[in-house]
Amino acid sequence: MAGKMMDGELGMDLAPETTAQNAGWPAAPHELRRLRIRKRESQEKFWSRFGVTQSSGSRFETGVMIPPPVAILLRLYVSGALKDDDLHG
Repeated sequence: MAGKMMDGELGMDLAPETTAQNAGWPAAPHELRRLRIRKRESQEKFWSRFGVTQSSGSRFETGVMIPPPVAILLRLYVSGALKDDDLHG
């Protein structure tokens, strides 16, 4: 998939990792960071919409396992099923 990623568009580079450590992630940790940066948002703004602190979001972007409820929200957000207006942060 070439070009700019649109909100809700799940690109090949956002495919879930298959390692045991990242089995619950909606995407590889570095891809979550890239998504946030593409949206031109701070960690605080991006992660608050999922009920996550900036500190925890930073850890998620470096490989710490995301709790299942947050992972579900992220998957729905990345797939386009949830929009910014649906999430209150």
